[in-house]
Amino acid sequence: MIISQSRDGEIQTRIFKKLGYNIIRGSTGRGGVRALIESIRELKKGASMAITVDGPRGPSGVVQDGVLMMAQKSGCALIPVGTYAKPAWFAPTWDRYMVPLPFSRAVFLFGDAIYVQANASSEEVAELKKKLETEIHRVQTEAKDLL
Repeated sequence: MIISQSRDGEIQTRIFKKLGYNIIRGSTGRGGVRALIESIRELKKGASMAITVDGPRGPSGVVQDGVLMMAQKSGCALIPVGTYAKPAWFAPTWDRYMVPLPFSRAVFLFGDAIYVQANASSEEVAELKKKLETEIHRVQTEAKDLL
């Protein structure tokens, strides 16, 4: 899992490590190149990753280029995921970070895999970026509607 080097990221890192996840620290603003290289290396070894694609500063729901580069260089699929929990607390931040409350009901929906070919042109990558954003928004809305 990639988690930013922010203070919020430190809290997330502690929680996810206790849950047994391996963590790569870095984001668009700090440590991004190192995190990108380490992520590609781990993906090529067969790892699966969870990534918040809009980065540490947003804008919310806008896919950053690094995730597409990871998919392109590693050959791994991008799987859009939508989540929602009820009841939940939403942080008063740009991304409205959701924290499910105890005994919440939650929905996780997965969209179709998106592959970025190794030889994809910049135009093709831009199209896949739009497709990924659209699919994430679709499954996110569907998850919320189910609750």
